[in-house]
Amino acid sequence: MPHITRFEAPWFLKISKKEYKWTVRASPGPHPLSKSIPLSLILRDYLKVAATLSEAKKVISEGKVYVDGIIRKDYRFPVGLMDIISIPSAGLYYVMFPDKSRYISPKQISESEAKYKLVRIMNKTMIKGGKLQLNLEDGRNILVNKEDSSKYPTLSTLKIEIPSQNIISVYPLVENMYGIIIGGKNTGLHGKIVKIQRAQYKTRKYSIVTIQKDNESYETNLLNTMVIGEQNPEIKVE
Repeated sequence: MPHITRFEAPWFLKISKKEYKWTVRASPGPHPLSKSIPLSLILRDYLKVAATLSEAKKVISEGKVYVDGIIRKDYRFPVGLMDIISIPSAGLYYVMFPDKSRYISPKQISESEAKYKLVRIMNKTMIKGGKLQLNLEDGRNILVNKEDSSKYPTLSTLKIEIPSQNIISVYPLVENMYGIIIGGKNTGLHGKIVKIQRAQYKTRKYSIVTIQKDNESYETNLLNTMVIGEQNPEIKVE
């Protein structure tokens, strides 16, 4: 089904729920419906590079829009957290950044910044051939040697080249790293991770992370925390 009622659409979409009954439904893909924005809506409602859905579809079908360095011609393609949107013909580059009011929204970056992305490791799987598969938050998988498992802790962040997927750096989720809150009431707040209080329960959602910036402290659970650098963020945050 290519469309969904606006009242059924994810709450964070930047659309008017009174203007029309229907809106675009994201295709199945790397991000779930509840955590993604259809590519055409980003062009029309967020970036304003298209005035109508038809115009957005035309720009996309002509192969002018890249997501993570790959041309996407599906106007319903789901775009999610930290994805890189590029329109080289117009000199426009954006990252889907945590937003204080809308979960995620495009933040303009430079062409050089659009050549890599940050993405979390959600879990790891051993596969045939003695390889370790890193299962990332954006749906991609990267193979590494099983002997290197300790280098890639779960919930750490990878800085990868796109579209090659070559790993540039690894940022573990530990104290004194630079983190950002990607869910909950404090979404979008970022700063130094000063404390991680591990819960005794097996589930990670009860572990509490404290982030400090400008003498203000904010708490969130472990799953809502993403490391984006060491002493300073690897991506534009202001």
